Amino acid sequence: MTFSDSSALPVLDPRDAPAMALLGHDLRAALSEVIGGLRLIDPAPLAPASRQQIARTKAAGEALALLLEQALTLLVGDHYADAASPPLQTERLFDGIRLRWQARARDHGLGFLLRASTDLPALLPLDAALIERILSNLLGNAIKYAGSGQITCAFGLTADGQLRLRVQDEGPGFAPAALPRLFSGNPRSDQSHKPGSGLGLHIVHEMVETAGGRITAQNRASGGAEITVTLPLPDLAPGVRHASTAPDLSHLRVLVADDNQTSRQLLSQMLASMGAEVVTAADGVQAVGRIERESFDLLLIDIEMPGFNGLEVIRHIRAMPGPVAQLPILAVTAYRLRANKAAIEAVGADQILSKPVLCPITLGETALAVLHGRQARPAPVATAQMQPDRFNQLLAMAGPDLAAELLDRLQEDLLRAERGLLAASHRMDWQDVRAQTHVLMALAGTAGALHLQYLAEEMNALAHADTPDRGTFLTLLPQLLEALDTLIHFVGRHSPDQGGKP
Repeated sequence: MTFSDSSALPVLDPRDAPAMALLGHDLRAALSEVIGGLRLIDPAPLAPASRQQIARTKAAGEALALLLEQALTLLVGDHYADAASPPLQTERLFDGIRLRWQARARDHGLGFLLRASTDLPALLPLDAALIERILSNLLGNAIKYAGSGQITCAFGLTADGQLRLRVQDEGPGFAPAALPRLFSGNPRSDQSHKPGSGLGLHIVHEMVETAGGRITAQNRASGGAEITVTLPLPDLAPGVRHASTAPDLSHLRVLVADDNQTSRQLLSQMLASMGAEVVTAADGVQAVGRIERESFDLLLIDIEMPGFNGLEVIRHIRAMPGPVAQLPILAVTAYRLRANKAAIEAVGADQILSKPVLCPITLGETALAVLHGRQARPAPVATAQMQPDRFNQLLAMAGPDLAAELLDRLQEDLLRAERGLLAASHRMDWQDVRAQTHVLMALAGTAGALHLQYLAEEMNALAHADTPDRGTFLTLLPQLLEALDTLIHFVGRHSPDQGGKP
C-alpha cells in the first residue's frame, strides 16, 4: 500500500496482492450487507411499484457481485469459480434483463422491448460476466442518448450458429463522421455527446474481439442507432445437453461447493446436462460469500472440506436472517455412516447423497426431492443388501444361550473393521486395506451380507494389485462403508440390548 503526494488517503497498488485481497474482502462484505438487507424486506405489504423496485435493485446487486468477482479475479487471481464458466440458462438471463432494463428505460421516459428468437438453445455456453458487461454498456449507452422512443434488445442466432445480440434505439443516431472510428483510436477524442462518444463502445469492442466475436454499428433507415454483436457459441462440454431421461432442472440455479475440482466439475456437468444453471465454490468461505450476495434455488455441499467445513456452512446458513435461511441444502459426502448422518441432519441439511455421484438421474431426482420436501427414491443396488435366512440360520446354530454373545462379538468385530478401514484409507495403507477387507469378507459372508461381501472382495483384489488404482478405491470406499453401516445397524436391531430378538 502506498500514499499519494496530494492526499492522506492510501492508494492501493494493484501489484500489492495482500492489500488487494483485503480490499476484495471489504468490498464483498459491504455488498453482502446491501443484498442481505434487501432480502430482509418483506415485499408483501408494499405497493406493486415498490416491490418491482426492490426486485430490480436485488437483480442489479447480484449483477454487481458477478462483476466484482471477475474484477478481483483479474486483479489478484482470487478465483471464486472454476476457470470454465458453466453455461447460462437462457430464460433466466432474459428474466434478469427485463427486470433491470425495463425499469431503467421507464425512468428515462423510454420503452423497452426484449426479443428472442425461438431457435435459441436452453443453455448458452458463454461467460455471464461477459454478457453482463456487453449489455450494461450497450443498453446504458442507448438509454443515455436515445432521448425518446423505444429501446429494443434482440437475441437470435446467425446462419452459422453464432449468438447475435442487437441493441436498437430511436434517437438521433451516430454522427456520420464518428461512425468510421467508433471502435478505433482514442474513444475520448470525440466530445460531441453523440452515441459512442464515450468509453462504452470501445470497451465492448475489446471484449467482443477477445471472445472471438464481432461488433458493428450503423444508423437505422427509420432513425436511431443500431449495434450488433456476434459471439461464437462453443460446443457444450460432453454430456451438457438436456437429457430426455433425466429430470428437468432448467428452472434451478444451483451452487455446488466442493474443495475437489474434479468433484465440482462432475457435479456441475451433470446438473447442467439437466438444464440447471450452476455456480461453483471451492471452499466453505466462498460458498457463504456467494449465498450472501446471490440468489440460489439449491445448495449442493461437500461435508469433508478443510477449514470451514460443510457442517459449519450449513449451520451458518440456517442461522442467517431472512428467507435465505430456508435455502434447500443437499449434503454430498463419502462417509454416510449413522453418526455422520445424524450430525449432518442436526445442522439442518435437507437430505444426504453419498459420493461418488455417478448417475445424473439419481442426482436430478434427489435435487427435486429436496426442493419438494420429500425423500428421494433410493438408487438401485446390483445385489441385495442382506440374506435374512442366512443370518437367522447363524443365530439358530449358536442357540438361544450363545446368540446374544455372538451378536455382541459380531458387532464389535464389524465396528473394529470399520475403524481400521477408515484409518487405512486416510493413510492409503494398502497392506492394512487388504487386512481389513479380508476380515470383512469373512464377517459379511457369515452374516449373509452379500453386497458387502462383494464390495469387500473387490477392494481386497484392488489392494493386492501391483499398483492399486486410487480412483477406483475412492469409488468403492463410500459404497463399502455404507453397506458396512447397513450390516452394523442390522445386527444392532437384533441385539437384546436394543430390544431385538437374537
